[in-house]
Amino acid sequence: MSKVKNAYRSGRIQEGKVASELKRRGWKNLRKSKGSRGPADLYGRTPSGNKAYIQVKSGSASVSSLELRRLQSLVKKRGGLAITATRNDGTTKLRFWGNWRRRHKR
Repeated sequence: MSKVKNAYRSGRIQEGKVASELKRRGWKNLRKSKGSRGPADLYGRTPSGNKAYIQVKSGSASVSSLELRRLQSLVKKRGGLAITATRNDGTTKLRFWGNWRRRHKR
């Protein structure tokens, strides 16, 4: 198997692990994006019912500024939350992106 296929396969495995962890935490309707070529690897609903679009990274990989802008653009068009999930040493850490003050200002 080539490095590209191994990286793709490894990424899809990590996405499945993140999805399993989120389901365990009460998230609903979690789905993997087709081909994992879009700005979000996973999408679904938080336990409170908010739409969420999730970019998954594992190991030493980090979300690039371009990937983050694409994810935030998707969220702006469709509504919901932009989230990055990092998997390292068997743990999943979530980071929520957005301007919370402006979003909830009355």
